[in-house]
Amino acid sequence: MNEEIFDLEVNDNSIYGIWHQPGERKNIAVVFLHGWAGHRPGPHDMLVKLARYLCDTGYDCFRFDFRGKGYSQVDRRQTNNKSMLEDLEAVLQYVNESLNDPGIVLIGICSGAKLALYYARNGKYPIAHVIAMSSPVLRYNEVESKLATNNAKNTITEYFKKMLYRKTWSKLTSGEIHFSAIGRNIFKPLRGLVTFKRKISVTSSNKKIINGSDRLREKPFGKFHGQMLLIHGEKDPETKPALQQIQDMLRQYNIVSDTCVLKNANHSFYSLAWEQEIIQTISNWLNILF
Repeated sequence: MNEEIFDLEVNDNSIYGIWHQPGERKNIAVVFLHGWAGHRPGPHDMLVKLARYLCDTGYDCFRFDFRGKGYSQVDRRQTNNKSMLEDLEAVLQYVNESLNDPGIVLIGICSGAKLALYYARNGKYPIAHVIAMSSPVLRYNEVESKLATNNAKNTITEYFKKMLYRKTWSKLTSGEIHFSAIGRNIFKPLRGLVTFKRKISVTSSNKKIINGSDRLREKPFGKFHGQMLLIHGEKDPETKPALQQIQDMLRQYNIVSDTCVLKNANHSFYSLAWEQEIIQTISNWLNILF
């Protein structure tokens, strides 16, 4: 296995990533999409471990930082859904140019999972399969107020648990803990609720929320003919409503999916056992398809 850095330019800014190159290729490219608050290693480096494991079995794996995250350029405040979509398309173009027309699998976590689902539905490049981990709800509805509060409580609880770890105190004394980032993670769900209330006032004549262009809604999943794997933690407060929305959408378009809910697991799967279960589940699922 070889690991190579790649650098792409999007709107005069750079995207940095890692290409995990296997010794013997399946001609399948796995593209990883990290979450909003993270970067390409994923929570507790889980995406690194997963990419290396899959690479050892023949998959080319691409992990990258969205602009404004990790090592990629642009002020983080300029990162939004549109910029993340542009970044993904740039990476997919690079993947297609670097390999011989590979099958492409998207693996996303949190907002990266939501983007993967959106891209399979509306994207420019064909996607073979999608693996969505801890996807948030796809649209705001009557459960959003409760979810926002629960997410804030859940985040606070997770931070209190981390205070019991020796590694946390080591980071605290060395100045590695960024309290501003912790504050953003706690209050982000509540800010999302305020944003939703503003968006709901922008409606069409039939009272539907306006999202994206008409062109993107013409042929949903027109270039997707594969399957999806949905992975969630049982204790993630968004699991139940998110799964219901995603599964309803997939049934509407006759898309085959498998669901794995890890018992007692949280949103970011902070346990070696959960991490190993996810890696094995994804590997087995892909090996059946390829």
